[in-house]
Amino acid sequence: MDATRGTPSRRTVLRVGLAGATIVGVGGSVVLGSATRVAADVVNARLFVANGERTMIDGLVVPFVGFGSTADRLELPSGQLEVQTGDTVNLTITNNSNLPTGFFVASAPGFAGVNAAPIPVGGTRTVTFTAPSRPGTHHYVATVSGSVATGRALGATGPFVVLPGSAARTSVDALFPGVRIRARRQPLFGTTVATALPTTFVQERTWLFGELNPDTARDLAGGRVSLPTDPEPEYFLMNGLSGMLAIEDRFTNILGRAGGLGSPGDSTLVRMINTGRAPRSVHLHGNHFWILSHPDTPWLVGAFKDVVRVPSAGTVDVLVPLERPPDAFPPVSRAQKYVVHDHIEMAQTASGGHYPSGMVSELIFD
Repeated sequence: MDATRGTPSRRTVLRVGLAGATIVGVGGSVVLGSATRVAADVVNARLFVANGERTMIDGLVVPFVGFGSTADRLELPSGQLEVQTGDTVNLTITNNSNLPTGFFVASAPGFAGVNAAPIPVGGTRTVTFTAPSRPGTHHYVATVSGSVATGRALGATGPFVVLPGSAARTSVDALFPGVRIRARRQPLFGTTVATALPTTFVQERTWLFGELNPDTARDLAGGRVSLPTDPEPEYFLMNGLSGMLAIEDRFTNILGRAGGLGSPGDSTLVRMINTGRAPRSVHLHGNHFWILSHPDTPWLVGAFKDVVRVPSAGTVDVLVPLERPPDAFPPVSRAQKYVVHDHIEMAQTASGGHYPSGMVSELIFD
Protein backbone atom coordinates (compact mmCIF):
# COMPACT_ATOMS: atom_id res chain seq x y z
CA MET A 1 0.00 0.00 0.00
CA ASP A 2 1.31 3.40 -0.94
CA ALA A 3 0.46 6.66 0.77
CA THR A 4 -0.10 10.10 -0.66
CA ARG A 5 3.25 11.80 -0.32
CA GLY A 6 4.35 15.35 0.13
CA THR A 7 7.58 16.82 -1.20
CA PRO A 8 10.05 15.82 -0.01
CA SER A 9 8.81 12.47 1.28
CA ARG A 10 10.66 9.54 2.75
CA ARG A 11 8.03 6.80 3.11
CA THR A 12 4.48 5.96 3.99
CA VAL A 13 3.39 7.92 7.05
CA LEU A 14 -0.15 6.62 7.53
CA ARG A 15 -1.49 3.33 6.23
CA VAL A 16 -5.03 2.05 6.59
CA GLY A 17 -6.44 -0.56 8.90
CA LEU A 18 -4.28 -3.64 9.02
CA ALA A 19 -6.94 -6.17 8.22
CA GLY A 20 -8.66 -4.10 5.56
CA ALA A 21 -11.86 -4.72 7.52
CA THR A 22 -15.16 -3.71 5.96
CA ILE A 23 -16.86 -1.30 8.35
CA VAL A 24 -20.04 0.71 7.82
CA GLY A 25 -20.54 -0.67 4.34
CA VAL A 26 -17.20 0.45 2.91
CA GLY A 27 -15.22 -2.35 1.29
CA GLY A 28 -11.56 -2.80 0.58
CA SER A 29 -8.50 -1.19 2.02
CA VAL A 30 -7.55 2.35 1.03
CA VAL A 31 -4.80 4.75 1.90
CA LEU A 32 -5.37 7.57 4.35
CA GLY A 33 -4.88 10.12 1.62
CA SER A 34 -4.48 13.14 3.89
CA ALA A 35 -1.15 11.92 5.25
CA THR A 36 1.69 13.99 3.79
CA ARG A 37 5.25 14.96 4.57
CA VAL A 38 5.72 18.68 4.03
CA ALA A 39 9.32 18.82 5.20
CA ALA A 40 12.10 16.41 6.05
CA ASP A 41 11.00 16.16 9.67
CA VAL A 42 7.32 17.21 9.66
CA VAL A 43 4.39 14.83 9.12
CA ASN A 44 0.79 15.99 8.58
CA ALA A 45 -2.08 13.53 8.83
CA ARG A 46 -5.80 13.59 9.45
CA LEU A 47 -8.19 11.25 11.25
CA PHE A 48 -11.92 11.26 11.86
CA VAL A 49 -13.61 9.71 14.89
CA ALA A 50 -17.11 8.29 14.50
CA ASN A 51 -19.56 5.74 15.82
CA GLY A 52 -19.99 2.50 13.91
CA GLU A 53 -21.06 -1.11 14.16
CA ARG A 54 -19.02 -4.27 13.80
CA THR A 55 -20.34 -7.73 12.96
CA MET A 56 -18.76 -10.45 15.08
CA ILE A 57 -17.77 -13.92 13.85
CA ASP A 58 -21.16 -15.35 14.90
CA GLY A 59 -23.19 -12.55 13.30
CA LEU A 60 -23.80 -10.48 16.43
CA VAL A 61 -23.73 -6.73 15.72
CA VAL A 62 -21.88 -4.65 18.33
CA PRO A 63 -21.36 -0.87 18.47
CA PHE A 64 -17.89 0.65 18.48
CA VAL A 65 -16.11 3.98 18.22
CA GLY A 66 -13.18 4.23 15.84
CA PHE A 67 -10.95 6.26 13.56
CA GLY A 68 -11.32 6.67 9.82
CA SER A 69 -9.42 8.16 6.90
CA THR A 70 -12.40 10.23 5.76
CA ALA A 71 -15.56 11.49 7.38
CA ASP A 72 -17.59 8.60 5.94
CA ARG A 73 -15.18 5.73 6.58
CA LEU A 74 -14.07 3.80 9.65
CA GLU A 75 -11.18 1.34 9.81
CA LEU A 76 -10.90 -1.38 12.41
CA PRO A 77 -8.23 -1.24 13.66
CA SER A 78 -7.30 2.23 12.56
CA GLY A 79 -4.52 3.18 10.17
CA GLN A 80 -0.91 2.48 11.06
CA LEU A 81 0.77 5.79 11.79
CA GLU A 82 4.42 5.58 10.71
CA VAL A 83 6.92 8.28 11.55
CA GLN A 84 10.67 8.52 11.90
CA THR A 85 12.58 9.23 15.06
CA GLY A 86 12.28 12.86 16.15
CA ASP A 87 9.63 13.80 13.57
CA THR A 88 7.22 16.62 14.37
CA VAL A 89 3.75 15.14 13.92
CA ASN A 90 0.72 17.36 13.20
CA LEU A 91 -2.37 15.16 13.51
CA THR A 92 -5.70 16.86 12.81
CA ILE A 93 -8.62 15.00 14.40
CA THR A 94 -12.31 15.64 13.73
CA ASN A 95 -14.76 14.18 16.22
CA ASN A 96 -17.89 12.99 14.42
CA SER A 97 -18.86 10.59 17.20
CA ASN A 98 -21.51 11.29 19.81
CA LEU A 99 -19.01 11.35 22.69
CA PRO A 100 -16.06 13.63 23.57
CA THR A 101 -12.80 12.02 22.44
CA GLY A 102 -9.13 12.77 23.02
CA PHE A 103 -5.93 11.21 21.70
CA PHE A 104 -3.48 9.16 23.79
CA VAL A 105 -0.12 7.44 23.27
CA ALA A 106 1.58 5.95 26.33
CA SER A 107 5.00 7.21 27.36
CA ALA A 108 8.11 5.14 26.66
CA PRO A 109 11.89 5.50 27.04
CA GLY A 110 12.85 8.59 25.04
CA PHE A 111 9.22 9.61 24.62
CA ALA A 112 6.99 11.69 26.91
CA GLY A 113 3.79 10.29 25.40
CA VAL A 114 0.71 12.14 24.18
CA ASN A 115 -2.45 12.91 26.13
CA ALA A 116 -4.55 15.43 24.17
CA ALA A 117 -7.59 16.97 25.80
CA PRO A 118 -11.03 15.72 24.72
CA ILE A 119 -12.37 17.12 21.46
CA PRO A 120 -16.04 18.05 21.79
CA VAL A 121 -18.66 16.41 19.61
CA GLY A 122 -18.44 17.97 16.14
CA GLY A 123 -15.12 19.67 16.90
CA THR A 124 -11.72 19.57 15.19
CA ARG A 125 -8.28 19.95 16.76
CA THR A 126 -4.69 19.54 15.59
CA VAL A 127 -2.55 17.56 18.00
CA THR A 128 1.18 18.26 17.64
CA PHE A 129 3.88 16.12 19.23
CA THR A 130 7.47 14.99 18.70
CA ALA A 131 7.98 11.36 17.76
CA PRO A 132 10.03 9.11 20.05
CA SER A 133 13.80 9.32 19.81
CA ARG A 134 14.11 5.54 19.44
CA PRO A 135 12.61 3.19 16.82
CA GLY A 136 9.83 1.03 18.19
CA THR A 137 6.23 -0.12 18.18
CA HIS A 138 3.47 1.72 20.05
CA HIS A 139 -0.27 2.24 19.69
CA TYR A 140 -2.62 5.20 19.88
CA VAL A 141 -6.03 5.36 21.51
CA ALA A 142 -9.00 7.71 21.38
CA THR A 143 -9.81 8.59 24.97
CA VAL A 144 -13.60 8.22 24.97
CA SER A 145 -15.60 10.00 27.67
CA GLY A 146 -12.23 10.94 29.21
CA SER A 147 -11.10 7.31 29.58
CA VAL A 148 -8.27 5.48 27.79
CA ALA A 149 -9.73 2.15 28.96
CA THR A 150 -13.08 3.03 27.37
CA GLY A 151 -11.38 3.86 24.07
CA ARG A 152 -9.53 0.55 24.05
CA ALA A 153 -12.69 -1.39 24.94
CA LEU A 154 -14.61 0.25 22.09
CA GLY A 155 -11.89 -0.46 19.50
CA ALA A 156 -10.68 3.12 19.04
CA THR A 157 -7.04 2.05 18.64
CA GLY A 158 -4.36 1.93 15.97
CA PRO A 159 -0.65 1.04 15.60
CA PHE A 160 2.00 3.76 15.91
CA VAL A 161 5.37 2.73 14.45
CA VAL A 162 8.60 4.71 14.80
CA LEU A 163 11.23 3.98 12.15
CA PRO A 164 14.95 4.84 12.13
CA GLY A 165 15.78 8.18 10.56
CA SER A 166 17.95 7.16 7.62
CA ALA A 167 18.50 3.39 7.60
CA ALA A 168 16.34 0.95 5.67
CA ARG A 169 13.20 -0.12 7.52
CA THR A 170 14.16 -3.75 6.87
CA SER A 171 17.40 -3.58 8.91
CA VAL A 172 17.27 -5.50 12.19
CA ASP A 173 20.26 -3.59 13.55
CA ALA A 174 18.71 -0.20 12.78
CA LEU A 175 15.35 -1.05 14.33
CA PHE A 176 16.63 -3.10 17.26
CA PRO A 177 20.21 -2.04 18.07
CA GLY A 178 22.32 -4.63 19.90
CA VAL A 179 19.82 -7.48 19.67
CA ARG A 180 21.69 -9.58 17.10
CA ILE A 181 24.84 -9.49 19.22
CA ARG A 182 23.07 -11.00 22.22
CA ALA A 183 20.86 -13.42 20.27
CA ARG A 184 21.24 -17.06 21.29
CA ARG A 185 19.76 -20.23 19.83
CA GLN A 186 19.99 -23.91 20.68
CA PRO A 187 21.77 -26.18 18.16
CA LEU A 188 19.45 -27.98 15.76
CA PHE A 189 18.81 -31.52 16.97
CA GLY A 190 21.27 -30.75 19.76
CA THR A 191 24.29 -30.98 17.46
CA THR A 192 23.98 -28.88 14.27
CA VAL A 193 24.84 -25.20 14.40
CA ALA A 194 21.73 -23.13 13.54
CA THR A 195 21.58 -19.96 11.50
CA ALA A 196 21.98 -16.76 13.49
CA LEU A 197 19.36 -14.03 13.71
CA PRO A 198 19.04 -12.57 10.19
CA THR A 199 20.34 -9.07 9.51
CA THR A 200 17.26 -8.10 7.46
CA PHE A 201 13.65 -9.14 6.94
CA VAL A 202 11.58 -9.05 3.77
CA GLN A 203 8.04 -8.42 5.03
CA GLU A 204 6.09 -7.13 8.03
CA ARG A 205 2.88 -7.87 9.88
CA THR A 206 1.22 -5.97 12.70
CA TRP A 207 -1.03 -7.91 15.06
CA LEU A 208 -3.27 -5.71 17.17
CA PHE A 209 -5.00 -7.83 19.80
CA GLY A 210 -8.32 -6.78 21.32
CA GLU A 211 -11.27 -8.18 23.21
CA LEU A 212 -14.84 -7.14 24.00
CA ASN A 213 -18.00 -7.91 25.87
CA PRO A 214 -21.05 -6.93 23.78
CA ASP A 215 -23.10 -5.66 26.73
CA THR A 216 -20.20 -3.53 27.92
CA ALA A 217 -19.66 -2.18 24.39
CA ARG A 218 -23.28 -1.05 24.20
CA ASP A 219 -23.01 0.66 27.58
CA LEU A 220 -19.72 2.38 26.69
CA ALA A 221 -21.05 3.57 23.33
CA GLY A 222 -23.88 5.16 25.27
CA GLY A 223 -21.54 7.16 27.48
CA ARG A 224 -20.63 4.91 30.43
CA VAL A 225 -16.96 4.75 31.40
CA SER A 226 -15.08 1.43 31.49
CA LEU A 227 -14.66 0.04 35.01
CA PRO A 228 -12.34 -2.64 36.52
CA THR A 229 -15.43 -4.71 37.31
CA ASP A 230 -16.71 -4.89 33.73
CA PRO A 231 -17.77 -8.42 32.65
CA GLU A 232 -15.29 -10.82 31.11
CA PRO A 233 -14.90 -10.54 27.33
CA GLU A 234 -16.75 -12.87 24.98
CA TYR A 235 -14.84 -12.06 21.78
CA PHE A 236 -11.10 -12.06 21.11
CA LEU A 237 -9.72 -10.32 18.04
CA MET A 238 -6.62 -10.01 15.88
CA ASN A 239 -6.72 -6.84 13.79
CA GLY A 240 -10.44 -6.55 14.50
CA LEU A 241 -11.11 -10.07 13.17
CA SER A 242 -11.42 -13.54 14.66
CA GLY A 243 -11.64 -17.19 13.66
CA MET A 244 -11.60 -17.96 9.93
CA LEU A 245 -11.81 -14.26 9.09
CA ALA A 246 -8.42 -13.65 10.71
CA ILE A 247 -6.98 -16.91 9.35
CA GLU A 248 -7.83 -15.98 5.78
CA ASP A 249 -6.93 -12.28 6.01
CA ARG A 250 -3.77 -11.52 4.04
CA PHE A 251 -2.82 -8.61 6.30
CA THR A 252 -2.96 -10.87 9.37
CA ASN A 253 -1.69 -14.31 8.39
CA ILE A 254 1.98 -14.81 7.52
CA LEU A 255 2.47 -16.06 3.97
CA GLY A 256 5.95 -16.59 2.55
CA ARG A 257 8.55 -18.86 1.03
CA ALA A 258 10.38 -21.25 3.30
CA GLY A 259 14.15 -21.45 3.55
CA GLY A 260 16.10 -24.61 4.24
CA LEU A 261 16.34 -26.51 7.50
CA GLY A 262 17.70 -23.95 9.94
CA SER A 263 17.95 -21.31 7.20
CA PRO A 264 15.67 -18.27 6.88
CA GLY A 265 13.23 -17.87 4.04
CA ASP A 266 10.98 -14.81 3.81
CA SER A 267 11.86 -13.56 7.29
CA THR A 268 8.93 -11.59 8.70
CA LEU A 269 8.89 -8.89 11.36
CA VAL A 270 5.74 -9.16 13.49
CA ARG A 271 4.71 -6.25 15.70
CA MET A 272 2.40 -7.55 18.46
CA ILE A 273 0.25 -4.91 20.19
CA ASN A 274 -2.08 -5.85 23.02
CA THR A 275 -4.87 -3.30 23.51
CA GLY A 276 -6.91 -5.58 25.78
CA ARG A 277 -7.02 -5.90 29.57
CA ALA A 278 -5.68 -9.45 29.76
CA PRO A 279 -2.15 -10.48 28.80
CA ARG A 280 -1.80 -12.56 25.66
CA SER A 281 0.45 -15.61 25.36
CA VAL A 282 1.10 -15.82 21.62
CA HIS A 283 2.15 -19.22 20.30
CA LEU A 284 3.40 -20.07 16.82
CA HIS A 285 3.44 -23.55 15.29
CA GLY A 286 5.86 -24.54 12.51
CA ASN A 287 8.60 -22.05 13.46
CA HIS A 288 10.15 -20.51 16.53
CA PHE A 289 10.76 -16.77 16.49
CA TRP A 290 13.41 -14.34 17.67
CA ILE A 291 12.26 -11.91 20.36
CA LEU A 292 13.43 -8.42 19.35
CA SER A 293 11.79 -6.33 22.09
CA HIS A 294 9.84 -6.86 25.29
CA PRO A 295 8.47 -4.17 27.63
CA ASP A 296 8.71 -5.88 31.03
CA THR A 297 11.02 -8.91 30.63
CA PRO A 298 14.01 -7.51 28.71
CA TRP A 299 16.10 -10.59 29.48
CA LEU A 300 14.00 -12.40 26.86
CA VAL A 301 15.31 -10.13 24.08
CA GLY A 302 17.51 -12.20 21.78
CA ALA A 303 15.87 -15.49 22.79
CA PHE A 304 14.53 -17.99 20.23
CA LYS A 305 11.11 -19.19 21.37
CA ASP A 306 7.72 -20.41 20.16
CA VAL A 307 5.57 -18.52 22.68
CA VAL A 308 5.78 -15.05 24.20
CA ARG A 309 3.70 -13.13 26.72
CA VAL A 310 2.38 -9.75 25.55
CA PRO A 311 1.28 -7.69 28.57
CA SER A 312 -1.85 -5.56 28.60
CA ALA A 313 -1.26 -2.25 26.79
CA GLY A 314 2.20 -3.55 25.82
CA THR A 315 4.00 -4.38 22.58
CA VAL A 316 6.42 -7.14 21.63
CA ASP A 317 8.37 -7.35 18.36
CA VAL A 318 9.48 -10.72 16.99
CA LEU A 319 11.12 -12.00 13.81
CA VAL A 320 9.73 -15.18 12.24
CA PRO A 321 12.46 -16.72 10.04
CA LEU A 322 10.12 -18.93 7.93
CA GLU A 323 12.53 -21.82 8.01
CA ARG A 324 11.51 -25.24 6.76
CA PRO A 325 9.69 -26.80 9.72
CA PRO A 326 11.98 -29.41 11.28
CA ASP A 327 8.99 -31.59 12.27
CA ALA A 328 7.67 -31.94 8.69
CA PHE A 329 7.97 -35.52 7.42
CA PRO A 330 8.56 -36.25 4.67
CA PRO A 331 10.60 -33.01 4.49
CA VAL A 332 8.71 -30.26 2.67
CA SER A 333 9.26 -26.54 2.21
CA ARG A 334 5.91 -25.40 0.78
CA ALA A 335 2.16 -25.95 0.86
CA GLN A 336 2.19 -26.20 4.64
CA LYS A 337 -0.05 -24.37 7.11
CA TYR A 338 0.50 -23.92 10.84
CA VAL A 339 -1.70 -22.26 13.41
CA VAL A 340 -0.98 -19.05 15.34
CA HIS A 341 -3.00 -18.65 18.53
CA ASP A 342 -3.13 -17.46 22.11
CA HIS A 343 -2.12 -20.07 24.68
CA ILE A 344 -4.75 -18.64 27.00
CA GLU A 345 -7.29 -21.13 25.71
CA MET A 346 -10.37 -18.99 26.38
CA ALA A 347 -9.11 -16.52 23.77
CA GLN A 348 -9.52 -19.10 20.99
CA THR A 349 -13.29 -19.09 21.46
CA ALA A 350 -16.16 -16.67 20.84
CA SER A 351 -19.56 -16.10 22.39
CA GLY A 352 -19.20 -18.54 25.25
CA GLY A 353 -17.12 -21.32 23.74
CA HIS A 354 -17.41 -21.41 19.93
CA TYR A 355 -14.04 -22.80 18.81
CA PRO A 356 -11.88 -21.84 16.94
CA SER A 357 -13.63 -18.49 16.52
CA GLY A 358 -11.31 -16.35 18.58
CA MET A 359 -7.74 -15.11 18.44
CA VAL A 360 -6.24 -17.40 15.78
CA SER A 361 -4.45 -17.02 12.45
CA GLU A 362 -1.98 -18.94 10.28
CA LEU A 363 1.63 -19.31 9.18
CA ILE A 364 1.53 -20.42 5.54
CA PHE A 365 4.49 -21.68 3.51
CA ASP A 366 3.78 -20.76 -0.12
